[in-house]
Amino acid sequence: MSNNKYFVIPRQISFDKELLNQVQKFVIDSPAANDELIVLSVQSKYYSIRDLMKILNISTIKEIKYLIKKLKLEQDNYRYLNSNKEWVYNSNALNILNLYLKFKAA
Repeated sequence: MSNNKYFVIPRQISFDKELLNQVQKFVIDSPAANDELIVLSVQSKYYSIRDLMKILNISTIKEIKYLIKKLKLEQDNYRYLNSNKEWVYNSNALNILNLYLKFKAA
């Protein structure tokens, strides 16, 4: 019986060390809370309004809709209606929005 305990304890300790190393690596590899990180669910050519908000760092949906209307990005060559009946915009629209924001900031 004592031999079984002897073999179990070192296994638990070595497993805990491995787990600790994995956790430390995860903490080091993960970005800090104040780092800006844009994660899209799937790398695609089309972006929803919420994705555009995250990418362009715009806080409200009203602002992004206003910019889309102002820049006349409501045309069919810039957007289409996806299966969720939500308008999604292509990378050309994203580039136009990005350039417009840079121009206004300058």
